Amino acid sequence: MTTADDSTFWSFTVGLYGKPGVASALIGLQDRLGLDVNMLLYCCWAGADGRLLSREDLKAVEAVAEPWQSEVVRPLRALRRRLKGGFAPLPADRVESYRKRVNELEIEGEHIVQNAMGQQPRGERQAGTTAAAITANLKAYLKLRHAPVDAPERADLTTILGVCCPDAAADEVSAAFA
Repeated sequence: MTTADDSTFWSFTVGLYGKPGVASALIGLQDRLGLDVNMLLYCCWAGADGRLLSREDLKAVEAVAEPWQSEVVRPLRALRRRLKGGFAPLPADRVESYRKRVNELEIEGEHIVQNAMGQQPRGERQAGTTAAAITANLKAYLKLRHAPVDAPERADLTTILGVCCPDAAADEVSAAFA
């Protein structure tokens, strides 16, 4: 996995999101708890560089991301999801083609907001493991959002952490969100 120093936030995201289990874990946290996937990824990106995010750091990044997410990206996502099963009686092939274009716009919207987020403060560099920094950042974001961490969330967070930190000790990863 690349670190924040040698890669952009978007490159980090593309590399992480494509790994087995990560996309479904992130989307699960988004759908169940209303968390922002980009904020979760930002926590991982900063932590991969050994940086701990304060509540103020998280609020500053969220202030940049949230208006765009709520006014642009979420409506595109809702439209894309609505079109997934077709839109009878319209021709299925045309609707699917249109849905794919909406998906491309949604991804470009994510790219735009991540570029802006990547320009925000990334917290202070701290000693310790990458896994500890990522865990602390994710926990800080969950606390900010008052998000409960039940079994499904623990499983998703552990999946994300394990992929971010493949060299971390298994017990450190499994205990992180216990």
